[in-house]
Amino acid sequence: MVRAHGSRKISVIISTYNNPQSLRMCLLGMRHQTRQPDQIIIADDGSRPDTAAVLREPIFADLPLEHVWHPDDGWRKCRILNLAITYSAGDYLIFCDGDTIPRKDFVASHLRYARRRTFLSGACVNIPQPVFHQFRDAEIISNAVFDVDHLSQFWPPIKKSSLKLTPGILESPLNYLTWRYCVLRGANFSAWREDLVRVNGFNETFVYGSEDRELGVRLRNSGVASRWLKYSLVQLHLDHSRSGYLDHEIANRQRWEFRKLFFTGKRRAEQGLAASRERCGLGGDPSYTHAVVSRAGRTLPVLPFPATRPRDDVATVKPSSRAA
Repeated sequence: MVRAHGSRKISVIISTYNNPQSLRMCLLGMRHQTRQPDQIIIADDGSRPDTAAVLREPIFADLPLEHVWHPDDGWRKCRILNLAITYSAGDYLIFCDGDTIPRKDFVASHLRYARRRTFLSGACVNIPQPVFHQFRDAEIISNAVFDVDHLSQFWPPIKKSSLKLTPGILESPLNYLTWRYCVLRGANFSAWREDLVRVNGFNETFVYGSEDRELGVRLRNSGVASRWLKYSLVQLHLDHSRSGYLDHEIANRQRWEFRKLFFTGKRRAEQGLAASRERCGLGGDPSYTHAVVSRAGRTLPVLPFPATRPRDDVATVKPSSRAA
């Protein structure tokens, strides 16, 4: 199989909504990766200005940050993620949520396991608010927050997750023993951009609940393999309440919808990635913005669309001949 290699451009897409403290921790983790991405896009589902202020802190000036934003009109994560994909320059895309902290080898590990026509997904370790509110910048930068001995001093239950944080020589056997078919977790996955374009990206008719797994099934239906690497793609999840956007009735209905895809073989979302280019192109919705926040250590002003032209390929990929 063909592996990803150094000549490929890598884009990291980080989704966020009104959680600047956690996003700041995420970016601190991203700043000290052993393999830096070529582009980091913040997919912002309508946050207040304090989120943009975090991106302009001097400590992040050397990160290749870009910021896509649309007005807050309810949970529209799939829509803003499609917009981020439209503006992505990478051949290979790595996704994480802004309420996670990536371990220093997060990007390198996604690239290490990347294979053609394959998407990867990993797990996370949940950290409660009273614990992560004590994290200091230096602890995140040094990766001390992934040190079980360090964390257990003020949160002993972390010892139960020691293998997930530092599996050591057991990493490969544990991945094999915990294998699952077609797992895609939106907070920690990666895929080739061309594969996401082929299935028309995220399904924008989905709100919170199974929206990531729905994409995973369509990718599998299109012939893309999946790898569930629970012990290799390591991150911390800064836990939070889901009240306000979790509707159990809608979540149950969407769970049934994505499970039907296994039988229908559907590949492309009818309302997905292709529509995002229309929204941000010439004559598009002026409420959407795209900003190149920093490049080569220079902080740049926020610009309305189009700061750069979105890539054309999202609108030109032909649907598969198989039933859609």
